[in-house]
Amino acid sequence: MEDLLNRSALLRQAILSTVDHPLADDSPRLLASVDAALLSLEHAEALRTLLQAGMPSSAMALMRCQYEAFTRSVWILHCAADEQVELLSLPPETGMNEKGLPMLTKMLEAFAQVPSLANLLPHLVEMKAHAWSPLNSFVHAGVHAMSRSRDGFPTPLAINVVRMSNNMSMMAGQHLAILTGIPDLQKDVLRLNETYAGCLLFDEEKRRAIEADSLSGQSS
Repeated sequence: MEDLLNRSALLRQAILSTVDHPLADDSPRLLASVDAALLSLEHAEALRTLLQAGMPSSAMALMRCQYEAFTRSVWILHCAADEQVELLSLPPETGMNEKGLPMLTKMLEAFAQVPSLANLLPHLVEMKAHAWSPLNSFVHAGVHAMSRSRDGFPTPLAINVVRMSNNMSMMAGQHLAILTGIPDLQKDVLRLNETYAGCLLFDEEKRRAIEADSLSGQSS
């Protein structure tokens, strides 16, 4: 587990290094979108920090935060109205009402109307379908949270959560690449799959194939 957490930290650094380029423009929409994507990566880092500190139930609550921040980032870029972007760009001291911002389900429904999000949407919907109830339980001190706090957190489950979080970080990295406007930078982010396959949530057949391709590339 410790090795996975350390490798995951290296993956985060690699993602940020790969996308360390100026934005395509300094419009409020792009600036707000990048803020939300970086917030998602921050939640992922906090999740790992809490796991290392022996606080897994609190870490699980941050998985939901990471998911929502990433979804918000994509929604800002592709779906938000100008006034919604403006609202998200204002300091909280203005006291603006946030009721005009959609919750998760509405954002996903909006994604369905954007052709360029056709590949991303199924991944987000699948995660919501399988993980949302347990994640909500950890946020709201429900059955999952109370049971894990009482009986302990199984290591295999913690490993899967870290890998799922890393998958989301990879999505955030690809989104940050899009925001730079640099052609094919997304592919550079995706190539990190080869080096960090052990940190990501794949089925074992796909993991072995990625690792084999990586070893083949190193030997050629």
